Amino acid sequence: MPESIEAHKTSFPGRVSATAPYIDPVTPHRVYAYAGTTAFIPCVVNNLGQRSVSWVRHHDIHVLTVGRFTFTNDDRFEVHHDDGSNEWLLRLRSPSTNDTGIYECQINTKPTITQLIHLEVLEPRAVITAGQELYLDRGSTLRLTCQVLDAPSSSDFLLWYHEQKVANYEVDKVEVSVRVDNDTTVSSLTLRDAQVHNSGQYTCSPSNAKPASIRVHVLSGEHPAAMQTNAAPVLLSFSPSSYLSWKRMMPALLLPFFSLWLSLPHLPLSLHNTS
Repeated sequence: MPESIEAHKTSFPGRVSATAPYIDPVTPHRVYAYAGTTAFIPCVVNNLGQRSVSWVRHHDIHVLTVGRFTFTNDDRFEVHHDDGSNEWLLRLRSPSTNDTGIYECQINTKPTITQLIHLEVLEPRAVITAGQELYLDRGSTLRLTCQVLDAPSSSDFLLWYHEQKVANYEVDKVEVSVRVDNDTTVSSLTLRDAQVHNSGQYTCSPSNAKPASIRVHVLSGEHPAAMQTNAAPVLLSFSPSSYLSWKRMMPALLLPFFSLWLSLPHLPLSLHNTS
């Protein structure tokens, strides 16, 4: 349960009344939550009296709760309110990124008093900074860095895989380090003197986030473009000198075909009837 939000005790012209209901300015306009971890969206209401507080999902205008009652078949939603408290919490169990959006706190006055609150559900994920594909020459040093983003806490453990092998323990000459920078887990994989057999998919798999993968190509003199097909492409290139040589050779190459053409019987140039 999050800590209670303390309501304002002083008046705000146009926002606060000594007797009429109003939504306290401490009610946030944006709330963050983590996928799979219960989210709490607070609405602080003063001087509620006999009025009621409702929660509405904004994108489909679906009423979720009215007072203490739930009006949705999605049992992940419920309202929490303690007697004597001015805080009305919309509780959402096991949120996903699909629950990101705007939720509306309403007081049933005329006109209705409302406040829109944006819920953003973050999904912990791993990111390999080199991207999705990496080329390097044989004998070079392979260095990969993985960051765990949008996680509520640092990872308990993080494993690197090369194809089906755990690189931390099963791949020779691989060095793996893990550190925490400002609650962000960062891991580095280093492989010196990389060879062609070290090519393949490398995966960074944290304990508390979606994994990330990169395909590594260790080249042995190949052009990177040749790695993307089963057959090596034929590359044609012309320099100015080769072009001049080709131009000088053309008459000699065409002479036999021209001589053969002259030796063949020829039809008249015109085939129209002269009779």
